[in-house]
Amino acid sequence: MKLLDFAIRGVGALLAVFLGGMTALLEAVYTPYRIGGWPALWLPPLAFGVSLLLGWFARTVTGTAWGLWLAAVPWFLVMVFAVGGTQEGDQIAATWLGLLVLAAGGIGFVGPAAYRAGRATTAPAARRPSAQPLGDGARR
Repeated sequence: MKLLDFAIRGVGALLAVFLGGMTALLEAVYTPYRIGGWPALWLPPLAFGVSLLLGWFARTVTGTAWGLWLAAVPWFLVMVFAVGGTQEGDQIAATWLGLLVLAAGGIGFVGPAAYRAGRATTAPAARRPSAQPLGDGARR
């Protein structure tokens, strides 16, 4: 059973890496699209939602907190290359929508990771039991 579990987690990790890269590629491709002269305003909320779901999938399938980065790193690498531009001069950073897609997707990955890290490091201190119990049986 351990081998089957390891194989499922490995396939899930590879799928998370693949989906992280592919979603970034699709977001980069659809950023300059216009529908009836209007920019694709649906893309930033979609990028945010997909990043949240992909991060959750990667953490769940691997069973580890760092599994999130299996999807986030390929996403960020593709986006960094997409921001760099092409031979024609197109780049995501040239438009406000492209920057918004980059920010929304990045926050979708980094936000939950920062929340989990902050929650783990700021846990309340354990309460010590008092030396003398209060109530009817306590002597003074």
